[in-house]
Amino acid sequence: MRRRDFIYLTGMGAGALMLPGVNALGKTIDPMQALEGVDVKIKKELADVALNTAKSNGASYADVRIGRYLNQFVVTRENKVLNVANTESYGIGIRVIANGCWGFAATNDVTKEGMVKTALRAVAVAKANAKIGGAPVELAPQKGYGEVSWKTPLTKNAFEVPIKEKVDLLLNANGVAMAGGANFVNSVMFAVNEQKYFASTDGSYIDQDVHRLYPSFTVTKIDPTAGSFETRRSLSSPVGMGYEYLDPLDSEKVLGVTTRYKKRYDMIEDMKFATQQAGDKLKAKSVEPGKYDLVLDPSHLWLTIHESVGHPTELDRVLGYEANYAGTSFLTLDKWKSGKFNFGSNAVNIVADKTQAGSLGAVGYDDEGVKCKKWDIIKERALKKSFRKGC
Repeated sequence: MRRRDFIYLTGMGAGALMLPGVNALGKTIDPMQALEGVDVKIKKELADVALNTAKSNGASYADVRIGRYLNQFVVTRENKVLNVANTESYGIGIRVIANGCWGFAATNDVTKEGMVKTALRAVAVAKANAKIGGAPVELAPQKGYGEVSWKTPLTKNAFEVPIKEKVDLLLNANGVAMAGGANFVNSVMFAVNEQKYFASTDGSYIDQDVHRLYPSFTVTKIDPTAGSFETRRSLSSPVGMGYEYLDPLDSEKVLGVTTRYKKRYDMIEDMKFATQQAGDKLKAKSVEPGKYDLVLDPSHLWLTIHESVGHPTELDRVLGYEANYAGTSFLTLDKWKSGKFNFGSNAVNIVADKTQAGSLGAVGYDDEGVKCKKWDIIKERALKKSFRKGC
């Protein structure tokens, strides 16, 4: 899951979950069902059925993705719980190359019979695509990893923490805001567990257990005399961590005009500051027109980098295959090949890193079944000859 999608789904899901009977992210399950895992031996058996079916019916390559995606929302406003929802989305996707073309099929019938039917459909789609013609698909060589696994490093599985504990935290935080003069406050706890299994005819069987968490809130204060209002959102981050993220540590705070948080978040403290700062914004004078030096706050700078470096260095945008939302890329192939295109000053160094513990995108292996690593995108302002997949 990409960072933008994670934040988007948080907002979309929280909004939808305020409406009774709306299941935005899968079927509703009991919270205890989220703790029932699927045996990796069963996943391998299912994957082998799909791979063998595809190969025996003409596929030169095949891969299988078995995904179980669990989401938990706890949504509150002021002194009320608006909703608590636990959802599950469980299914398989099979991708093949047959007669030099891609074919894909998916199903939520996670049985051996479902695997056979879906693999046959994927091969049929590939063979149908091949009739259109075009250059045959050629994959870069990739050595299989055998049977391997990876899990998000955590000390508290958010799905094991009682709902009551989460509700109490959110309502206590809301209470701090109301006591500080807030007119409105809402808070949300969003937890995700992606149980992802990848297998391919290259010989990889990769089992991953990915956890993510995003606590957030918005405080609103109103000036009825002026007919104006101001808000302040939480300074939490969506993280690839467990519930330990909500255990405050002074060593993980960055003190300043307002306190920032690294790998631990103090929701109660942040709510107190947010309520005060929403009031300060109401009283603040408007900016006078003029020329100013602009210092970007870290909570904004990451977005600046994401848009000006992250999206433009995605290979599909560089090649012109992708143009949604963030557009194509100014980093055309001639700039990459020249090795002379520069970003800013010599102090600019930016890396791609899917291995950073606690980061939202951290996994052991990517969606193509390749072991993740860290590499330079920009080194001493120079654009390096390397590409990124979409983030």
